[in-house]
Amino acid sequence: MSKPVASVRFVSILMGVIIGSILAYAYQVNLPTLFFEMNVATLVVYVSIPLFVGFLVGLLHPQTGVIDALLVGLISGLVNSIIATVKLIFASTLATGEIFAFSLFAIMSVFIWTILATAAAALATRLYE
Repeated sequence: MSKPVASVRFVSILMGVIIGSILAYAYQVNLPTLFFEMNVATLVVYVSIPLFVGFLVGLLHPQTGVIDALLVGLISGLVNSIIATVKLIFASTLATGEIFAFSLFAIMSVFIWTILATAAAALATRLYE
């Protein structure tokens, strides 16, 4: 009986990581510049990716959805930061202050995505109660 539960948990984590990584890639590719003008649409997309993925993982496996979403938020946040770093490497000329601001934002975004995904999974698991 425990084998199907483990496989469902693995599938929920895998689906969350795949969807989160694809959405992070689409988000980074469609940004107009590396240091984007934090408008409302960009902020909504930035916040909605981890919320959507965390909620999905919480729905797929509600028993361990919060822990699974913690992993998924961490991995998809790292993917988002790695893609943004690749964009930084190929940027033309950057000042030292811009690189420092970008690195601080990239590190913070990993924790923000982890927290948002976990909160969304906690909300999704409450739907089953």
